[in-house]
Amino acid sequence: MIRQRISQRLGKGAKASPCLGGRRRQLCLIMLMVGMMLAGCTTTSQGERRLNLSPLFFYSEAPGADRGRVEILGPVFSREWFGPTTLTTVAPLFYVLSKDGEGVEAEFLYPFGQYKSGGGDTRFNIIPFSSYRDELPEGASSFQFFPFYGGRTSKGERYGGIFPLYGTFKERFGRDQAVFFLWPLYSRTVAEGTYRYNFLWPFFSYATGGEKALTFWPFGGKIVKPGEYEKYFALWPLINYQRLRLDTDNPQTIKSFIPFYVWDTSPEHSRKSILFPFFTHYRQEKGNYDQWDTPWPLIVRGQGDDFSLRSYFPFYYHRQEPGRERRAIFWWLYDRRTDETGDSWEQSYRYLFFSRYVAEIDSRGEWSEKHRVWPFCYYTSRSGFLHFHAPELIFITSPGFDRLFGPWVYLWTQDRLDDYRQGKAFWGIYRWEENQNYRLWELSFLASRETTGTGSTFRLLSGLMTWERDGERRRLKLFYLPRGFSW
Repeated sequence: MIRQRISQRLGKGAKASPCLGGRRRQLCLIMLMVGMMLAGCTTTSQGERRLNLSPLFFYSEAPGADRGRVEILGPVFSREWFGPTTLTTVAPLFYVLSKDGEGVEAEFLYPFGQYKSGGGDTRFNIIPFSSYRDELPEGASSFQFFPFYGGRTSKGERYGGIFPLYGTFKERFGRDQAVFFLWPLYSRTVAEGTYRYNFLWPFFSYATGGEKALTFWPFGGKIVKPGEYEKYFALWPLINYQRLRLDTDNPQTIKSFIPFYVWDTSPEHSRKSILFPFFTHYRQEKGNYDQWDTPWPLIVRGQGDDFSLRSYFPFYYHRQEPGRERRAIFWWLYDRRTDETGDSWEQSYRYLFFSRYVAEIDSRGEWSEKHRVWPFCYYTSRSGFLHFHAPELIFITSPGFDRLFGPWVYLWTQDRLDDYRQGKAFWGIYRWEENQNYRLWELSFLASRETTGTGSTFRLLSGLMTWERDGERRRLKLFYLPRGFSW
């Protein structure tokens, strides 16, 4: 009789599914659980609204501090804001960092895509195919969408082309102008009064103007700029003759027939090699310095008035000069470097190949340090800020990697800004934060505990049961009700 009534309600000739009632009960149960969790959205004693269903969903907002965070599906999506700064991340695809009044920064398909604007400068790159850059107030701009490119110089002169068919560059790549046709078949460049023509680059070229050149690489060639330098080669890089810095008090002459010998001399130094680069004697008059490589790189010894070098590869290396020192044992097994220049100082230790510690004092007198213990953890600190994460499997330190791949790779992260500290583990399932008078930890929606200077609050299932202590007063609340039993 019951099945007949169900069949009539569903329609003539329809058959009732034996799973229908079970599915309805499951749907009702899911809706009830979602409603209970939404009812569990709590307000902490600090005035912060929180709902923690990690790793599915997390929400927190502190209106008084103008900061908040939303996470969906663990490491996949996050959006956080602090004052005028907003960071939106869809890992590992892209992130967008917006600073009101300062510009926008974004990276996508890391490490190939970047966008940055601010201070009158706009840049966009998709390595190696596309790019765009606009500089103000200079007015220069450039774009590339392979094979098309173009731009404008700071004087407003435009250029462009289709690579490698035909095109023109202006004020790019250290040249005043460059023209090409069916590159590398033909190209012409202009730089500092020198006109250089290339045919089947780099094989044939000649130059006129400030520099005179004729080359047939690698068989032979000459490059001469009167009064400054002369360069001749044959069977490059085997035979070379060069006279450099002719317009200075320290002209340099290089003669080489590699690998048989290399002679490099000037009034201030001389370098003579036989069976280059294995056996070399280097002499520098300034500082009375002598160095012998016998053979390089296995044994290198140098000594001067204020410079010392000892290298027995790969067992030991020590180099010392004013303000700098480096000591290494068994290559990267242990490597310590100290660099003190002017009013800045830096010391670094590399050990066990990939682990490294760096301490630095910059020109403003501010201390910072970084420490990687591969593959276990990494931390950095500076001016009241500290960041820690674990594990450290891939030794890449960049904001793009941390924001796009860090949420997937790092099982534990911890940050500190002055007296405020926060951290999370296992994609937000466990979270904690604290300052001088406050501490909060959460295990997703299962349990949480909030502690202040005068009391504490413990919740199960986001408030299905809540236990509060305020001084000598106790309170028990059940089923997400706002009131409970007090004594």
